[in-house]
Amino acid sequence: MTDKALKQPPVFRLAYFTTICERIGFYVISYLIVMYLRQKFNLSDTQSFMIFGVFTALVYLTPALGGYLGDNVIGIRRSIVLGLFFEGTGLVLLVIPSFVAFTFALAFIIVGAGFFKTSPTDLLAQSYHENDPRIDTGFTYYYMAINIGTVIAGIVASFVQKYYGWNMAFLTGGLLLYLGLFFYFLLRKTAVDVDTKAGSRPIPYKIIAALFIGIVISIFVFMFLLKHTNIANLFFIVSTLITLGYFSYEIIKSPKEEKWHITACLYLILVGFAFSVLYFQLFTSIELFVQRAVVRTYFGFQIPTVMYLALESIFVILLGPVLVALYNHLNKKNKDLDVFTKLTLGLLITSISFLLLVIGAHYPNSQFQISSLWVIAMLFIFTIGDLMNSALGVAMVTHLSPKRMYGVMMGTWFLVGNALAASLSGGFASLANISNLELKHAGIILHIYTLAFTKIGIAGIIVSIIAFLINPFIRRTIHKYK
Repeated sequence: MTDKALKQPPVFRLAYFTTICERIGFYVISYLIVMYLRQKFNLSDTQSFMIFGVFTALVYLTPALGGYLGDNVIGIRRSIVLGLFFEGTGLVLLVIPSFVAFTFALAFIIVGAGFFKTSPTDLLAQSYHENDPRIDTGFTYYYMAINIGTVIAGIVASFVQKYYGWNMAFLTGGLLLYLGLFFYFLLRKTAVDVDTKAGSRPIPYKIIAALFIGIVISIFVFMFLLKHTNIANLFFIVSTLITLGYFSYEIIKSPKEEKWHITACLYLILVGFAFSVLYFQLFTSIELFVQRAVVRTYFGFQIPTVMYLALESIFVILLGPVLVALYNHLNKKNKDLDVFTKLTLGLLITSISFLLLVIGAHYPNSQFQISSLWVIAMLFIFTIGDLMNSALGVAMVTHLSPKRMYGVMMGTWFLVGNALAASLSGGFASLANISNLELKHAGIILHIYTLAFTKIGIAGIIVSIIAFLINPFIRRTIHKYK
């Protein structure tokens, strides 16, 4: 096959560059939100964790509606423009020094993420023909763009914030999102032929009015949920219970083959939920642990906290190809692990990574701080678990799901596996809550984090063991009714 035949479609550049810019802006706020709430508004650790959880949960939920609007109402190209504009404006609004303005800005970012998140992948999916040999390479490069944006965000959130302050870090993130708009308009002609039918038609004024009203209402609803996190968590829990009730009904009335496929999908979603609760600790409890209890000063230079978190994305870029090569090697020898084992092993490895910090806490210096090498080792192991879980879970859910339930199952993955997990992750992070009084005692800080990470790690290991015991039954049943 010629290199020309494998050349990516023209719209790929638009998706690639706009995604890098969007991920930079989004992760600037994701990296900084907890520390900003603590330092700017003097909120407690728990309050900061809960707001992060609700914000992230809403970011995972809104793309379902945004994707629908892009496909059926306004078109994918317009969704990209709206997404970048709202996220960029939200980052800029963060410079206003009030908590109300802060929630208003986050609501803008949530709306923007809802419009943008699925749009570039939609354009790419529309640009490939059936059995296109370019698909795997294209989406691999696209996944690299996400991680490149995340790493750059770590640099911006670290050094711009350190030397120029919070406002300049947020403004830089906002300007880079606007740069994404520039790339869009520079390359927009490449997307004309792959947009949906809705994108080729003018939008009626009544639709524009309804869209405007819907956005305004959404912004105020999001502001309310960000301010009242307990109500938000209750909303996510009730939504999940209703969804599980629906699936119970589907399992009862479906043919035997579909019963077990639906059950297997729900099982994978629950494993994904457990992993995501651990994953989101990276932006909450682990972040503040690095800031408070880790040696970060070397040769007179203090490494910003966020740079440690950005290591996870760097490790993804480095380890991803290695893991793929390992899978291919095992597959050639017919020894590759099945997806149930990979997901569970990923959860187990991630859980064990927390215990590395516990071990490190037993070897502090005289200021009750541990070497940053423990954090680097922890993030290295953490990334392996991430690659084994998050990269495979959603693909396997779509593969196992009955075709008639594909959309519902994907929505459930985002609701339970991501949104509910993000929301509840704040509660788990609160195990590491440090009061203002306790902040004055380094020994107490290290002790609290040691207990918290022990509980989180052991809880993850217990869930992993239970999953390993269930896996053979699920595997045999799916094989039987394949």
